[in-house]
This record gives sequence, C-alpha cells and structure tokens, in this order.
Amino acid sequence: GLMEYFTEQKIKLAKHRIATTSDSFAQIAEALGYSSANYFTKVFKSKTGMTPTEYSRYVSKRRAALQ
Repeated sequence: GLMEYFTEQKIKLAKHRIATTSDSFAQIAEALGYSSANYFTKVFKSKTGMTPTEYSRYVSKRRAALQ
C-alpha cells in the first residue's frame, strides 16, 4: 500500500545518506521523520536484512574493494 511505498522510499534515502554522508544514524532518522534512532534501525533492518551499522560497513568494504 501507500505506507509501504513511503517506507521503501525513506529506506532508499537512508541507504544513500549512509553511503554518501558522515551523518549519524540519529541525524538520518530525524531527517526522514522517524521518532527515534532505535525505531529507524528496526525498520531499516526489516527492509534490508541488516542494521544501518552493518550496511555502512558493507558499503565501506565494497568501496575499498573497488579501489
């Protein structure tokens, strides 16, 4: 439904910000309208299968492997 679509869009934005900025997860959560960093982490993990921290490490490893 509509809420699912918006959640997916917010997670896409979160992934982009994690990969391209040095913003904290709390800053990203607040910017995307989540009530807390903990709730953001819960939603992020349910949609991606990993926590924001795990995703950040994954992106860093991929970036390093491409250099």
